[in-house]
Amino acid sequence: MYHFNQIQFYIGKGGVGKSTISALQALQFSKSGVKTLLISLDPAHNQQDIFEKELSDTPVYMTENLHVAEPNIDKWIKKYLKESEEKIQANYSYQRAFSIKNYFKLFKYSPTVEEFAMLMALDYYLNNFKVDLLVIDMPPTALSLRFFALPAISLKWLEQLFELRKAINKRKKLFLN
Repeated sequence: MYHFNQIQFYIGKGGVGKSTISALQALQFSKSGVKTLLISLDPAHNQQDIFEKELSDTPVYMTENLHVAEPNIDKWIKKYLKESEEKIQANYSYQRAFSIKNYFKLFKYSPTVEEFAMLMALDYYLNNFKVDLLVIDMPPTALSLRFFALPAISLKWLEQLFELRKAINKRKKLFLN
């Protein structure tokens, strides 16, 4: 269950002031009595410089009604890869024809891994912190657009994977008969 009344995304080209504006907006809302959590998904980690405090995945108290976090996306990528590998192994252990283990070496280079890790981090904050406003300082435009395109891309991938699975099962039946 999500515990936010409003979520604001700050998106734009690198170097245009997204981090500064998101920090100022979060600070303004917090001063108005709105319980605010600012998270930065931008790998540049500018919020640390703006607030002059060491930041991490754990939200840090800044002022009354304002906490700030800068999740370590590399950590979230590792978590995503580990969980994905465990799920794939559990669900496809019966597939001996393909050496699934070899694919995991390449899996970390797959498209959308960084975006899924960002989504996992966002989901963590959505589910674990109760505030009125979530302010999200996004990475530069290219990565942000890929992040927001993730649902559509994922559906396309799933459609193609279902087709591939059908083809594999069809050929599998030929060998079993």
